[in-house]
Amino acid sequence: MSDLISEDQRLLRELEGLLTVMEPGSETLPTVLAALRAALRAERTAAYGVDVGPERYHTSFVHGVGFQEPPPVLTELFDSFLPPSGGRFGYFDPARPPLLQRNRPLRFTALGLAEGLQALPAPVDGDGVEAPWERLGLTQDEWTQARALISSAQARSLYRRLGLEHMAQLRVLVCEGDTMLGWVGAFRPEPFTEREQHLLHALTPAIQRRMALDRRLREAGLLGSALGAALEVLGRPAWVVTFSGRVMHTNKAGQARLAQDAQALTAQVRDCIRSPPGTGPLFSSGPLRTAGLPDHYLVLDPGPPLDPGSRLPVLTQRWGLTAREAQVLEHVVQGETNKAIALHLGCAERTVEVHVTHLLNKAQVESRSALISRFFQS
Repeated sequence: MSDLISEDQRLLRELEGLLTVMEPGSETLPTVLAALRAALRAERTAAYGVDVGPERYHTSFVHGVGFQEPPPVLTELFDSFLPPSGGRFGYFDPARPPLLQRNRPLRFTALGLAEGLQALPAPVDGDGVEAPWERLGLTQDEWTQARALISSAQARSLYRRLGLEHMAQLRVLVCEGDTMLGWVGAFRPEPFTEREQHLLHALTPAIQRRMALDRRLREAGLLGSALGAALEVLGRPAWVVTFSGRVMHTNKAGQARLAQDAQALTAQVRDCIRSPPGTGPLFSSGPLRTAGLPDHYLVLDPGPPLDPGSRLPVLTQRWGLTAREAQVLEHVVQGETNKAIALHLGCAERTVEVHVTHLLNKAQVESRSALISRFFQS
């Protein structure tokens, strides 16, 4: 930061403040991109993330400031140009960017409309000593392949659609280790200077911290559905809570307990996670630790031992089960596979599959785990 002029130091503090004060999970990047556009004296700024799929790369987010295209169209355009898994997107592989391009802002010339490799974007460096592919951490063959890709009709069409064919570029691949968290960059007709490059370099650590947090929150959201299904299978009131006792996830049985007496239950949960295991009515798993997030705890009510036998006659009548379906249900709720049930009952595995399908329909659930959960909660 000491290398920056006083005006850029002020801009850096403002940008770092935006990244720090906004609530986790909020749309930070559009706000930061708008401020970055002004700080870099750019015409447009953009940011996007890439997820690695089994066959193709996909955008996890796309934000743009100064573009005529709305965000959904930007996402569609980027997705259409992303290569198959293991391929290159411009001068880097999104799954494993070259070391020299990680967290290092780079300036590029404009694409231009002329034909031939000389019209393609090339990295700009003050000393001009190294070959362009060496500055990007590529071999000469990789450089040639990347430029062939950028010179393709599809790539030029993308640049034209976005209005970037005559614009210079300043961008950074924000990475955590060898994982790319996102691409952040700016565009304008005039070449970017070392001053803007230094400013973006000074801001990159703050962008990296924020993108890492946002990535973990997105992953936590994706895991939320799986966590909810797992809590339901327990068949007991269960909660994922913070150290203060605030409930972050729960199952239906846990919701019912909260509805009965939320204040008393919250006190029991707090006592549980702050006391030695086995000293209260509730059981805690101990802290669940995720980098960048505070500790959480899985708390459940063990209750009396589960007794499938006492529930089976009631649910057989309620769900209108046949005698054979009731037998299959008794084994299903004990966690047995269809093959094991077939051996117990002396029938074909396919017959058990048919009975399980009937059980799902009569219990009005869509999965085996949901059937077990409903059996113990009904």
